[in-house]
Amino acid sequence: MAGQRTFLCWFHPFDARDLLANRGPASQFPVPSNDGAYLAVIANSQLLIQSSATGEVIQAYVQPLGFATPCKWISWYRERRTPTAHDEESSSVSSTSQRLLLADDTRIMVFDTTRPQLYAEISGATTLTKLARVEFGRTPDELMVFSDFGFKMQIWSLTTKRAVEIKDPKACSSSFSYRPKTGHLALLTRPAAHDVLLIMAPITYDILGALELGTVDARGIAYSPDGNWIAVWDTASAGCRVLLLTADGHHFKTYSLPDDDLNLGVSTVQWNPNGECLAVGDHDGNITLLRTNTFAPQSMFPHPATIEAPGKTIWQEEIGQSLARSYTAAPQPAESPSVALFPATKEKMSGVTLMKFNASGTLLASKHAATPSTLWIRSVHSGQLLTALIHHSPIKSVKWHHKIEDLLLIQCAIPEPAIHVWRASWSNPQVVRLPLKAPLGQMSATWLSFDDHIVRLMLSNNTQSAIGRIRLDGQEMAWKEYTGLQDGLGPEDMFDEGNSVDLSPVKPPGSGIESNETPALGLSTQLGHSLEVEDTFQFRRQGQAAT
Repeated sequence: MAGQRTFLCWFHPFDARDLLANRGPASQFPVPSNDGAYLAVIANSQLLIQSSATGEVIQAYVQPLGFATPCKWISWYRERRTPTAHDEESSSVSSTSQRLLLADDTRIMVFDTTRPQLYAEISGATTLTKLARVEFGRTPDELMVFSDFGFKMQIWSLTTKRAVEIKDPKACSSSFSYRPKTGHLALLTRPAAHDVLLIMAPITYDILGALELGTVDARGIAYSPDGNWIAVWDTASAGCRVLLLTADGHHFKTYSLPDDDLNLGVSTVQWNPNGECLAVGDHDGNITLLRTNTFAPQSMFPHPATIEAPGKTIWQEEIGQSLARSYTAAPQPAESPSVALFPATKEKMSGVTLMKFNASGTLLASKHAATPSTLWIRSVHSGQLLTALIHHSPIKSVKWHHKIEDLLLIQCAIPEPAIHVWRASWSNPQVVRLPLKAPLGQMSATWLSFDDHIVRLMLSNNTQSAIGRIRLDGQEMAWKEYTGLQDGLGPEDMFDEGNSVDLSPVKPPGSGIESNETPALGLSTQLGHSLEVEDTFQFRRQGQAAT
């Protein structure tokens, strides 16, 4: 039937304590690669890299003894650039995007899916504090390591085996940004009572410039997609204030509201992927688009409790028999449920708490903390409200598809294993129910790979995972079960140290790996000699020594 969406689902059973934490602490889900082709899962002291399409194990790595399980971070390498819907696959992207890191409080391990052995290891990166944050840098051969309490930041090179150390980095999540194409690093630091912006050279990370910003407490920084501008936004207590700087850090303009205009300050800032505008969300519940050429307000998007869109359809979620969820057109004007109706919600922020451009920068999805179950979707060019989706539960996250620019995944805080999906060309939004078994607990939803006009998505919790496929040609497809490798592993098998065996490969010969101050020794050699000191950086390569 024309226009019908059909779904094919695989059911992946995983043991609760087998799963690896997603990027950042306190969550345990399978972690998909950035192109969605692979899943990273820990099972029985092994890191498994599986195909998201078939469940086939691509690589299996044995974790060394002493590595904390579950670990605090797992992260796939992603390119430091703004993706667009027209990006073409290249050999460099496909080869480098399959590298990932694991980290606990003191130790970092890097794996490459093309190699059957551990690729690199850093132990003792911080001696006095624990690791607060770990992620890849501009290239897959760079690691950014943040210490607790904003003490220092290190940028490790897996090529030169050296680390560049920067003291007093800001602890906010958006404290740095790489310039597209050239790779210059803009980093927020606070060495004393003032925020200082550092502009650093690519590869060497030599400091090219330092600018005292004059902000009260800068909360984030972002290069524009074309690399010509830097946006720095101040804390909300300073009012609505965004600094616009040139690429080399010189002040160009400050966007702010008049002093007599009472406002609650900036909540979030995001560049449009096509570089045409900068979106500023505030705690008053408005989104202001600033034109890139002048940074003057282009349009403003409010989030009123009463929604009225003449000529457009407002969709409202309904729950039928057997908890079947669906969308129906709501009569206008429609009322958005207030946050007071969701006493269990953990929403503590005010104003605009979610703001996402699609890959082409033509659509903008947003959410207001006062109405946490309502999602607004607008056209960036015309400023018109295309639709609003009103749900029975607060919205946890939304994700635009990276290739199909009008396809949106919506995850709500609901007890059922269901994902909401919207597309502009569909006659109505869809609710995809996947075959996960109770109890469900906290769940995570994400897009996976896309091929042959089939879109894959995954819903998982800390016990199981299900992968669904959406075909847009209307052909009916049945779901089937898939049995993963974790079957038969009981809880007593998972993290019993007595069952752990160090099967890691013998470390190849190599020179001591140097930091920015002193060499960090600790590599074992083929002769069996080992130099043991703190702050070791161990490099392992298949069949040859690290160069």
